[in-house]
Amino acid sequence: MLAIKAQPRAKTPGIDGVVEGPNGRYFLKIKLRAKAEDGAANAELLAVLAKALGRPKAALTLETGASARLKTIRIAGHADAVAARLTQLAAS
Repeated sequence: MLAIKAQPRAKTPGIDGVVEGPNGRYFLKIKLRAKAEDGAANAELLAVLAKALGRPKAALTLETGASARLKTIRIAGHADAVAARLTQLAAS
């Protein structure tokens, strides 16, 4: 499970590091070009994250936050490999 903070309608899309959210929880911030309408931002979010993690889109599922900026994504796959890639992404 991965906590995400989505920023729709961003000028420059991509992963924007780690940010602190409510209750001291940390989120991977992802900027998206799409508007938060008709699921467009959620679809772009899953595509961007899948590409960044080197996983197929089918391996990612939006668990919570379909209509919110704070979301939880379930990532199928080898946990150690996904964790290592997330560490690289957060550091860049």
